[in-house]
Amino acid sequence: MEMSVMRIFALELDNDIQGVAQRKAYIESLIATLDRPDLVALPELALCRYIGNDSLWEFADENSQDASTWAMRIASKYDTYVAVGYVEKTEGDIYNSYLIADASKVYGIVRKSEGESYIVKRGDFPNIITTPFGEVAVGICYDARRRSFYENIKDHTISLIIFPHGSPSDPHKKKAERDTNDFFCNAYAHAFKVPVCYINSVGDMGFMLGQTGKMMANAGFRLNGLSKIYCSGGTRLETNIPEAIGMDVALIPHKRTKDIKFYGDDIQRGNFLFRQLVLKPDIKKGIRFYERKKDSYFL
Repeated sequence: MEMSVMRIFALELDNDIQGVAQRKAYIESLIATLDRPDLVALPELALCRYIGNDSLWEFADENSQDASTWAMRIASKYDTYVAVGYVEKTEGDIYNSYLIADASKVYGIVRKSEGESYIVKRGDFPNIITTPFGEVAVGICYDARRRSFYENIKDHTISLIIFPHGSPSDPHKKKAERDTNDFFCNAYAHAFKVPVCYINSVGDMGFMLGQTGKMMANAGFRLNGLSKIYCSGGTRLETNIPEAIGMDVALIPHKRTKDIKFYGDDIQRGNFLFRQLVLKPDIKKGIRFYERKKDSYFL
């Protein structure tokens, strides 16, 4: 098997910084401090910040042109690969998307399948990006915990898994959040024998549409970060900034060596009543909202 030794940095971004131009400058200022990065991995919706309502549409990137141009420019300037989340607009629909690029090209785009139903198009989208350092599996936030992601990647030969997040949780229960992250990230790291890069932002989650968003706001949820690179054989790197988590890793393409157990469509048991009585109706209501409003918004 071919092996690539790569220096990976995950950047845990401040979600309170607003505006695409401001965030691009902020992200580049962080990348400029990194010591010889081979891959810089950014969180979900990194370029515009995580937004859970239809104000996200203001930042819609037509055919991924802006994100692609920016990522390739940064990759060229700092001699690295860039993995970045952004909001995509293609053929009249909005997607929560993630791409990987170097100076010469964008290698692929992954869309969030089970995205925020009020504001992005949902579907059964692929999760693999083929790069010069191997196949990379990308599961954006909630997708990482769903059976559909596993089914999409289980028969691939994979070098790396990236889980970009904009995941709000109770700031008073960070240990429980860390335990959850460790559970599903380690499940994939052990099953595929590859590094798993979990990247979340920190800061205010902002207003989120729907009943689920209301419940999160009432509980005081925030983006708590807790980013981590899961790799037993990697060498951790000291960085000059708290936002950066760095590791030298050997990327060796692997096929899955064990199954991952699911409970229905979820990697964890969770709250069955919440999923059935709150989440499912909220998703259906959100899909109707999205389909009704997005066409008039972009006329």
